[in-house]
Amino acid sequence: MKLTILGCSGGIGPGTNTTSFLINDHILIDAGTGVGSLTIEQMSKITHLFLTHSHLDHISHLPFMLNNLIGEVDSTLQVFGSQHTLQALKNHIFNEVIWPDFTRLPTKESPCVTLHPMEEGESVTVGEVKVVALPAEHSVPTLGFWVGNLSGQGYFAFSGDCGVNQAFWQALDELPEVEVLIVDDQYMEKEKAISALAKHYYPAALETDLRQLSYQPQLYLTHLPAYKAGEVFEEAQAVLSDWHPRVLKTGMVLAF
Repeated sequence: MKLTILGCSGGIGPGTNTTSFLINDHILIDAGTGVGSLTIEQMSKITHLFLTHSHLDHISHLPFMLNNLIGEVDSTLQVFGSQHTLQALKNHIFNEVIWPDFTRLPTKESPCVTLHPMEEGESVTVGEVKVVALPAEHSVPTLGFWVGNLSGQGYFAFSGDCGVNQAFWQALDELPEVEVLIVDDQYMEKEKAISALAKHYYPAALETDLRQLSYQPQLYLTHLPAYKAGEVFEEAQAVLSDWHPRVLKTGMVLAF
């Protein structure tokens, strides 16, 4: 299994893209601005998209990708997410005002995209890849994902945008151990008040929650702010020194 990081920034700026991960060549997790780095040929291979939540930095380029693909491919993109996320797409994106309703185009019988509700704990298998929805805590209903090979080799997990909680860690600890853990780290200690409101981690809060996990995978930090990522990571290195954190970067490829 191959994981390509198309985007992982908490904002936009030169050389940064917002969250989108490509698994092998046919599965996406989130559809932020990172999708814009794909060619039309690469987009046409994608069969499944798993959305963590409805915020714009995680869904922004789904409409553009569908606009590229309509009339070019015969298959329907299968999109999975919480009921809240899918309803947000219907109400605020595919509403014939912001964007055409691609759930009914080019025809109702054979649309560009089909939306599938996914509950916490539910799993979806795509070829040799299994995706399990994990509970997470954010300012809107959010899912994390555990992803693994059916062969039994190679697992990773992604918290989505996340703040202090127990549910994500408990659910993750009950699944086969992951090699790589990708976790949101948006703020610094001095910003802990806004961190609590926005429900994004800062290093000290993340360090406390990591103790709920019974093992220690390789930790990658994602969603760092575009213009002060260095500051946030410097604090994270100090606070999370036992975990030896790394920064997730656009263009990175991880093999499992």
